[in-house]
Amino acid sequence: MIRRTLILAAAASLLATGAFAAKAGAIDISGAWSRPAPAGGNGVGYVVLANGGKADRLVSASTPVAGRVEIHESMVMGGKAMMHPRPRGIDLPAGKTVALKPESYHLMLIGLKKPLKVGETVAVTLKFEKAGSVTVPFDVRAGGPAPTAMSHH
Repeated sequence: MIRRTLILAAAASLLATGAFAAKAGAIDISGAWSRPAPAGGNGVGYVVLANGGKADRLVSASTPVAGRVEIHESMVMGGKAMMHPRPRGIDLPAGKTVALKPESYHLMLIGLKKPLKVGETVAVTLKFEKAGSVTVPFDVRAGGPAPTAMSHH
């Protein structure tokens, strides 16, 4: 009984801190989170992908709470912050870790069907070229600059 309680407490702690981890083939997936956003607007998704196997690629993502999900990259060009879609996805070199994080690679959840509220989780399915697909819970929490502060393309 005590062991079961400790296991449940550890699982609840991991979920509360956004440290939930998943795996797709040799890719460890952790730290998935999103920001609050209103229905009809756009949301974002961040996650850490550690590839312990051969080179792979994140090719797409989807979620039932958005019309579509695009993979984007934020960058500064001519002194102006901009976001660009990555239609071919993101390379995951063998043995390397790639972080989708604010002001870098990220997922754009376009056309939210419902608001994203702090404390909720959003199921996002990540599709890899070789490792297949896995659905990961993204914790919605406050933090970082809003994605609408940047220009697209």
